[in-house]
Amino acid sequence: MTRQRALVVQIDEVAIEDGEIAPPRLGDVIEFPLRFVEHPATVADTVTICVLLEASNHDPVFQYTGHDSPRRWEWSGLLRGDGWTASLRGFTPRTGHVELTGRFYGVMGYNTPSYVRGRVTRVQLVSERYRRPPENHGWNIVPGHRTFRDVEVAPRFFDNDMFMRDDLFEVDRGVGVLVDLDLDDVPPVPARPSIVPGDVSASGETLWVIDSQLPIVVSIDPDHVAHEHVLPGPIGQSRHLWATPTGCWVGGNDGLYRCVIGEEPRRVFPHSVHQGAVIGEHFLACPSGTRWSLHTQDHEPIAVEVPDGYVSSIAVVDEFFVVLAEQRHTDAVSSYRLIRVNLSGDVTVGPELPPMQGFPRPFLAGSPLRVFRGSVAVVVLPDLTYGAVEKLGGDVRRGGQIGDFVWIIGHPPDGTSRTRWWPLPGPVDYDRTRQFWLFTLLDAGTLEPVKSTPIFATNPAVTIDNKGTIWVRGAGVQSIPAETMQWPDDLDVAALLDESRRQ
Repeated sequence: MTRQRALVVQIDEVAIEDGEIAPPRLGDVIEFPLRFVEHPATVADTVTICVLLEASNHDPVFQYTGHDSPRRWEWSGLLRGDGWTASLRGFTPRTGHVELTGRFYGVMGYNTPSYVRGRVTRVQLVSERYRRPPENHGWNIVPGHRTFRDVEVAPRFFDNDMFMRDDLFEVDRGVGVLVDLDLDDVPPVPARPSIVPGDVSASGETLWVIDSQLPIVVSIDPDHVAHEHVLPGPIGQSRHLWATPTGCWVGGNDGLYRCVIGEEPRRVFPHSVHQGAVIGEHFLACPSGTRWSLHTQDHEPIAVEVPDGYVSSIAVVDEFFVVLAEQRHTDAVSSYRLIRVNLSGDVTVGPELPPMQGFPRPFLAGSPLRVFRGSVAVVVLPDLTYGAVEKLGGDVRRGGQIGDFVWIIGHPPDGTSRTRWWPLPGPVDYDRTRQFWLFTLLDAGTLEPVKSTPIFATNPAVTIDNKGTIWVRGAGVQSIPAETMQWPDDLDVAALLDESRRQ
């Protein structure tokens, strides 16, 4: 008799709240990225596994290990178990068959090439005790108070309000769920569609879509006829699109490609490109480092020399690219400055900007141009310094510029938080049977909410065509409807591609 394969996994609150993993429910079949984290055998709820480790060929990372702790080199790899794979990071270089003690965690999917799929046979809410020392406002976990409670389904959001109260010094709070997975009692994995959208970009009446892993780009014309473009690049790469009036730029770890309808795609630049923006046919490629490049269809790229830094956000103002660049210092503190580039490649570097409090990473959008972070937007002046500060109606997690709008992503409100119903106009009755994120358009000038749409992506790709249709890559490719709080309309790109191949 064959042994039933099972796995016990802790899914932390951030992976559920951020939408990466749907709240586990008894009886559901779920799949998600998996990580194994080493813990001493004395820590509760650990397991010991003997498994094959495929070490990564990436360089180790000089990692911070905690408050007042020294940095250490950390190596990564992939564990291959029976019915699962899990990413691993550790301070000891290892490979081959290894014995490890720790816990399995369901995690965010970025940079985590791992996977588990199983039927949920048990869900337990995990709580930890937190204590706030009288002399400060931080909260520390109290060892030895990890508790469990059986539930039918995990919560969609976990309560953080208790941390904001001044009258509490010790609280028990849910930090995630522990799920038992049956890896055998699952239906067969369906065949992969001909394309799984990874990014979208529009110019004129043409919508461009790229596969999340395959070197396949599809252009869709106004009559919804798909045209396939196959890049001469490797499989397994995540790539990005920037559409222009005559074609599309495609960037990834394997370089920059140019796609034009009626021509074979070609690689035009050998270096990694994940950040950029277009003005007409001009494309500014912004890899991390001190040398960017300005590309056009038929000319050699122009080298653009800039200060060293990480590109946080890019916007287009008139005939200029404006880049918000982050300088990361050795003490783990970041500073920002603005960089302006014209179509000739001339660079203007602004001064170091005053720090903005908030989370997450700031982004550029609006007219006039502003830097958004948290619940604040700060106007960018012509000399690349900060101007007036504007307070938003609530916190913004992610966003960007799209036509005459600023798009933002946030939690759907229910009227009970300090921000009440913002960005909705007031109490709104909407379908609560499906968990979603709220995609909202703000007027680029006034920053007043225009309309909101439920979508299934925390960091969607967003684009607009010349008819004013806004497209997002959420649960596939979808268009934002005209009415507020209506589900987006699906565009079945795989079906269009399959029809094109049959023709």
